Amino acid sequence: MLQKTKLDLPHRTGKIILFLLLSLGIIAFIFTRSLQPGTESEQESGFFVWLLQLMGLGGSDTGWLEYLVRKTAHFVEYACLGGVLACFWRAVLLRHGLAGLLAGITAAVVASVDETIQRSVPGRTGQFSDVLLDTAGAVTGAAMVLLILWLWGRRWRNP
Repeated sequence: MLQKTKLDLPHRTGKIILFLLLSLGIIAFIFTRSLQPGTESEQESGFFVWLLQLMGLGGSDTGWLEYLVRKTAHFVEYACLGGVLACFWRAVLLRHGLAGLLAGITAAVVASVDETIQRSVPGRTGQFSDVLLDTAGAVTGAAMVLLILWLWGRRWRNP
């Protein structure tokens, strides 16, 4: 009788599909934000600036606060994407290190496409510095998720 290996488990395919769909959903969210004209994007950022100032954070320098809100949004969006991509690649490869590397590479490609999209939208610019920021966010998110998965696995292997 042949013994099934971990690679043949049906739940693994489910994980791959789940994390692929989540990744595509996050990418779609990011791209729809990039397709917003500059005025709409500024209004959205302005709302968060207003909220921060309402809470007494950020002082009166609205320009600096808006810049900070925009860059934080880039980092957080891509940290979420990196975490989900790490789970996707982990399910595909069953290896943590390679999953993290591929999550970072995949996110860098997405960030490059994202910034290219912005170049064709009125009032928006594509910036290489944003590609670097997005990739850093993705790598951070991937590293955090993979560390949590590794620690979780150690806990259950060595109670």
